[in-house]
Amino acid sequence: MRGARGRAGVAVGLLTAAATATVATAAPSVAHAGATQYTRCPAVSGTTFVGVARVPCADVTALAAAVAAAPRDGEAAAIAAQGWAPLRASPASRRDRAHDVVAVRGAAAVRVRRAGPAPSLDGWQAGRELVLARSTIVGGRPIPRDAAFCTSAFLVRRADGGLGGLTAAHCGGLRTDGTVQRRNVALRRPPQPGIVLGRVRQILSRRYPIDALLVAVRTGAHRTAASVVDRGIRRPPLPVVGTARTLSGRRVCFTGRTSGPDNCGRIRGSVARPIERLFALQGLLVRCTTIRARHGDSGGPVYTAPGRDGAVRAVGIVTLIAGPQDLMCFTPVRLALQALGASLVTER
Repeated sequence: MRGARGRAGVAVGLLTAAATATVATAAPSVAHAGATQYTRCPAVSGTTFVGVARVPCADVTALAAAVAAAPRDGEAAAIAAQGWAPLRASPASRRDRAHDVVAVRGAAAVRVRRAGPAPSLDGWQAGRELVLARSTIVGGRPIPRDAAFCTSAFLVRRADGGLGGLTAAHCGGLRTDGTVQRRNVALRRPPQPGIVLGRVRQILSRRYPIDALLVAVRTGAHRTAASVVDRGIRRPPLPVVGTARTLSGRRVCFTGRTSGPDNCGRIRGSVARPIERLFALQGLLVRCTTIRARHGDSGGPVYTAPGRDGAVRAVGIVTLIAGPQDLMCFTPVRLALQALGASLVTER
């Protein structure tokens, strides 16, 4: 949507993207090397690529062999039998008749490529593209024209014990009568059909100055959920191991469906207080950063810069851009969790 101007004359824009817009993905920047990149391992018979992150190659040989030997629809079961959690599968490229499978075990990640089309294996991770629409979303059919694109945030445990996923409340939006405007939600994963998640369960902006909503997360044999930040199929996901305070000067990163992964900078200090106070007066509690963001990044995860082990901590949910440089401001995740009565799911 187009930016509006606040009472202080500062350009402000919420970061949803209309479903009819054509959006180019920015070239992502890498926060750290080593634990945030795959290391190539010797290929196992039946595979053409095996990569690891935060684990020795020797620890994934049996897993890679199990993936290579499994039928296409049996890869998830084969991965689980080896003590790993299957995460997602994706075509290796449009020209190559092969696919990559990603799995995690705690902080460790592995990527295996084998011949053949990708199985329908995917699920909730922070940093994935979401579709929210007024109309019913039907898997495998065109996205409704009344939809908006946003980004998924962190995996949580709901107050009733079920799994949920966070994103920005303005992605759903509220009508004048307080009902949710775009209540139907799906995970988008072109070129494959998307995964219909159902409806918005809770939206905090109805009662609180907190731009966050909760979506039910469904799991099953080929529908997974993991507390990681997705970075595409070619880079290992980052394990989320807890939350962190929104300290001024703290180095943080965010991932968005438009800007890509690993956009890093710092939480601004006293220089940002006037605009943050203005947002609070207008009913929105945020902290602002030195990082640029774009429309469609709304709802994405804000997290600490990866440590030496690649682990990150949840800091916030991308909310808006402010000022002529389109600097990103976020909703503190701890506020959202407290208001929802939810807890962060972690990989430790």
